[in-house]
Amino acid sequence: MLLPIAVIAAVCFTLAACAGVLWKLSRAVRPAGIDAGWWDHFSAEKYAPLAHLLDASEFAFLKEQCGGNRGLLRHFRAQRARIAREFLSEMRSDFERLQALGQALVVAGRCEAGFQEELFRQRVRFTRSWWRVRVQVWLWQIGIGCVDAERLLESMRASAAAVHSAFAPAS
Repeated sequence: MLLPIAVIAAVCFTLAACAGVLWKLSRAVRPAGIDAGWWDHFSAEKYAPLAHLLDASEFAFLKEQCGGNRGLLRHFRAQRARIAREFLSEMRSDFERLQALGQALVVAGRCEAGFQEELFRQRVRFTRSWWRVRVQVWLWQIGIGCVDAERLLESMRASAAAVHSAFAPAS
């Protein structure tokens, strides 16, 4: 009698987990809407603080000031990692908006030949750099290694410049 209940519970749990993963994936695939004001005010430089957010010198300074209080240091790492993950999430949303804007330019025929391939190359570079930094943030939070976000920031700048150069002649 206990075995069928356990099997039913395991199946329900598995189905719920699969539904949750599919829901998150469907939300991640849909880019946020693009409004006209977003492009006018967008700058990849708003993500520049990410390069210094998880700087080892600040952690060393705090460690020196608090006398090795592990709880405080753990809290500092957790808060900084949370902020970095929020930066990464917003950066990914803005990148998806850039890609959607670029695709709209391709569909409208308002860009040069090869622009669609450039969009794909930018997506590959950004995705690789984004995941690399995401893993580095997780490792940094548990005290292993450091975070180098420069390639990710450069990828975001290059993507914005590519879309801007395709968009500029039509303006």
